[in-house]
Amino acid sequence: MFFTSSSTFKRSLAGLLFWFLTLGIVTSLAPNLSDVTTNENEEFLPAAAESVEAMELRAEKFPRGDGFPALVVFSSQGDIEAKNQAVTSFTKIARSAGAPDAIQSVLSPGDSPAATATLNSEDGYTSMVVVTINGLPSNPPFQSAVEWLSDQAAESGGEFRDPQGQVIETAVTGPAGIIIDAGKGFGQIDVAITAATGVLVLFLLLLIYRSPVTALIPLVVIGSALALSQAIAAMLADNFDLPLNGQITGIMSVLVFGVGTDYALFIVSRYREELVSQNDKWLAMRSTMSRVGPSIAGSAGTTIVAMFALTFSSYGSFSSLGPMLAMAIFVVLLSGIFVMPAVIALCGRWAFWPRPLIQRQSVSDSGFWGRVGQLVSRRPLLIFSITMIGIVIATIPAWSIKPSHNFLDGFPDDMESKVGYEMLAESFPPGTLAPTEIYIVSVEPNILSAVTEIDDLTDRLSEVEGVVAVSSPTRPAGRPVKSGQYLEEGGARFVSPDGSTARIDLVLEDDPYSSASLTTILRVREILSVTEFPTLLDPYTLVGGDTAIEMDTKAAIDADVRWLAPVSIIAIFLILILLLKSIIAPLYLVFSVIVSFGATFGLSVFAFQQIFGHPGVAYQNGVWMFIFLVALGADYNIFVMSRIRESVGQHGIRQGIAIAVGRTGGVVTSAGIILAGTFAVLTTLPLRDLFQLGFAVSLGVLIDTFVVRALLVPSMAAILGEWSWWPRKIERKKVIPVDSP
Repeated sequence: MFFTSSSTFKRSLAGLLFWFLTLGIVTSLAPNLSDVTTNENEEFLPAAAESVEAMELRAEKFPRGDGFPALVVFSSQGDIEAKNQAVTSFTKIARSAGAPDAIQSVLSPGDSPAATATLNSEDGYTSMVVVTINGLPSNPPFQSAVEWLSDQAAESGGEFRDPQGQVIETAVTGPAGIIIDAGKGFGQIDVAITAATGVLVLFLLLLIYRSPVTALIPLVVIGSALALSQAIAAMLADNFDLPLNGQITGIMSVLVFGVGTDYALFIVSRYREELVSQNDKWLAMRSTMSRVGPSIAGSAGTTIVAMFALTFSSYGSFSSLGPMLAMAIFVVLLSGIFVMPAVIALCGRWAFWPRPLIQRQSVSDSGFWGRVGQLVSRRPLLIFSITMIGIVIATIPAWSIKPSHNFLDGFPDDMESKVGYEMLAESFPPGTLAPTEIYIVSVEPNILSAVTEIDDLTDRLSEVEGVVAVSSPTRPAGRPVKSGQYLEEGGARFVSPDGSTARIDLVLEDDPYSSASLTTILRVREILSVTEFPTLLDPYTLVGGDTAIEMDTKAAIDADVRWLAPVSIIAIFLILILLLKSIIAPLYLVFSVIVSFGATFGLSVFAFQQIFGHPGVAYQNGVWMFIFLVALGADYNIFVMSRIRESVGQHGIRQGIAIAVGRTGGVVTSAGIILAGTFAVLTTLPLRDLFQLGFAVSLGVLIDTFVVRALLVPSMAAILGEWSWWPRKIERKKVIPVDSP
């Protein structure tokens, strides 16, 4: 069987040569991972999403506006004139021949009366210059242009000082600035996570085994699995147009290290016990893999199925995350079945140097986990009741969750785009950061024949709750102009060159990424749905802009959640039935996974909102937490139930459960701590969304390790007794010593 493929020297050597040859070929053919990643939110939306259609329409009908606006903010607390001079100096430089080619246009407060009214704050102390940048944010020229704008703004601001001697404050924000800052943050994630996780895993393995060889073997094998996974991910993204961002690649590193180390722990622990009882290192590995191999495969199977379910999501971040992480776990599974055993077996007893291998005494009735096992087996109903009461209490804070759509809240306070946003928010309506765009489209080039309807629509939109300013062909500066003079007064920029499309810009009262602004988008779309343009042929409207993208993102996530949760649970339930050959045990194992997630989610919400002071929980994190915790939570249940079934067959229900809990306690606890530790690495990053995900998954793994695996599942198994294995019966075997997994 393939679980025993590392049982001879030739097989092991051949397997290693094939593995590293494959690694070399794939990594040499794969593109650089950074070249195929994107942090643009619209890339992760369904192509049919209204905001995506609006973005495509803008590129087609308003080519001069086909770019990303960077808002260059200038602010002075004491001298308006000094600030104006800084703006003028910067505008001149930005329009000079020495400016980057990626800069398409520059709109400055002094360009027109409309620009003066729009780009200066009411008190005059803050101004912004809108610079449109061409190209993709992932391209170096785009990034260089944003950095150049930041440097030139700071230089212009430094030339002029207010009466107190303070320089003019400057910052680059807006969609272009935010995307570049997000890219910088995510660009540092992969390297930082991989390095930190590797160091953590090495430290924990040294602490557990006190052997440099035993610690380094998993690190090398898992590192090769991660390199192969990343190379395959880059090829998938490049050839199948799967959107891939830094967040996904960072999570992949954590998952590969965490899961791979868990598999290594189970193999090494069992192999050490087998070497004590027999001298032949190859037979010892054969025996090891025949026992732990099926459990590892089953554990990987539940994780792969849960991850792969994401493939069918409408939200691109989930549908990309699914196949990427499922593929990564499959690669880790291959390394755990073929590569890890081969390397360990080749080393034999030297793998545990300098510690000698000695026969360990039975721990079924001694030690901490032995005593826990005895307690659970003797008082299962009491343990189950107390555990469930605690879990129910832990879920209560989940009902007070405040969903957060504002990813700017997750940026470090000193990140330039966030600083610029806060400068704008002090003097402008927050929605100025990312105006909402409405497009009115006609099949024929006669859009101005509907000028009366457009003006009426502008009136109605200005009265919508949450809208503070409206600009349109009839009101280019936010106020009506004389009839027939729309184009002369600046309205031309709101009409496409072919005359088929008109644009209306809205400035929202609230943060454009807040829940309040998303509600405003719903109100706007409702008005547009009942607006008619009788003079136009087959007219239709679209709402675009960053807030609309966030609204469509929320809608996509909501649609996915409705089917993703039940499908994942059912799939894992079916896998558990195949593994355990039972119906009852899988039922309560799935129940344990669900209640564990509820407790984790409730405690996480309480920690985020009450302890860490976060304004809310990142909206998509709820789905990510569910998938990770359900998949990973089933892992330890499989190992524990496999050992319970083995022990019960040898010692009976109560004693068998006590022995199983005692004998799995040490290794499963070590595995849980390592897996929780790898995800905890995410909490060290300066991005709130990843901090929340890392904290929640780490907490959930610890709950699974110390509560579900040790108390809840064994107590349910003890209460149900033989019924756990229905419709099959446990085959009674002769009592023999039971090793750890």
